[in-house]
Amino acid sequence: MSAIVVDGELVHYEVLGRGRPVILLHGMLGSWRYWVPLLQRLQQSYRLYALDLFGFGDSSKSAAHFGLGQQAALVQAFMEELGLPKAAFIGHGLGALVAVEFARAHPDKVARLLLVSAPLFDPGGLEKRVPAVRLPITLPPRQPDLPPSPPSQPASAGSASSAMRAALAEANRTRKSGATSDSRPAAAPATAVIETAAPPATAEVAPVPEAASPPPRSALASIVSQPLETLLGRCYRRSDDVYAKLMVDVAKTDTRAPQALAAGHDSGALLDTLRLLPLPLVAVHGDEDPLFPPPPEDIWNYLTSDSDRVFLPILLPGVRHFPMLEDERFYRVAGDFLEMSDLGKIEIRERWRRRTR
Repeated sequence: MSAIVVDGELVHYEVLGRGRPVILLHGMLGSWRYWVPLLQRLQQSYRLYALDLFGFGDSSKSAAHFGLGQQAALVQAFMEELGLPKAAFIGHGLGALVAVEFARAHPDKVARLLLVSAPLFDPGGLEKRVPAVRLPITLPPRQPDLPPSPPSQPASAGSASSAMRAALAEANRTRKSGATSDSRPAAAPATAVIETAAPPATAEVAPVPEAASPPPRSALASIVSQPLETLLGRCYRRSDDVYAKLMVDVAKTDTRAPQALAAGHDSGALLDTLRLLPLPLVAVHGDEDPLFPPPPEDIWNYLTSDSDRVFLPILLPGVRHFPMLEDERFYRVAGDFLEMSDLGKIEIRERWRRRTR
């Protein structure tokens, strides 16, 4: 187990691999553990850091640190403690909100940003909206009167903590048995393809299925106010192996933590920030996500309307809220996201196709 102390509170993390740094931020249903399949696939080329945010997993449960700004400050302190001047970020669900908030405060510290199943809700009136410039913020400082943090204990390149070794062994058993793909509530058809909308410079933005009306601005708080076990039950059956594995960490979660993160969410301000961030972004969303429905077309139009940077939205057919646990295509997307020097030049592979109007 590796840990640092931030404002007198324990922050647990796991690290694996060697290469350029990548920081993984989990969502409201779980902890660092559900990144294990991704860690396995990328460890040969990247040094991956999977954090437990405050209130989740094995990190501190101090409610004073649960807010969006405090969670972003955790990321800042983590990078300072481990001497990481810059990193790529992959944020899932509410973890995507933390990644965006950190990028707004420190765009120079974020190489690129992958949003997975992010709560991108329509505030309405996007066709007439002018993005409000949100000035860079100063995140809450670490308390000066605390004793210095004990030395962190990062795993050496190629090594892993006992918790990581156990998780990797379990993931290997799961892959061999095929339990991960079989346990999804709704498996993707064998012929399903990744449907991806390209930036305006190369193709028109993809229409999104009209399966559900876009949630109102207060929808995130309404969703997160429900019992976490109920939300997990929308993603998996109780009889599924993956349900039991996620439930172990869901049971550790202080329910005030996701509620505090949701309280800091403003759907319009979030979209403005994403549109104005001066860095390449990719957004991946399952088209059957039962928690955060796929963003409608007007959101993609709003976010991809600037031609001087890349915002690439990708829709995964047959996938729900956990692409990293449900579909092998996600690993290909994540690999390209990290590998390509110009995300606007990501090639459309044989099993992918662009959807245009």
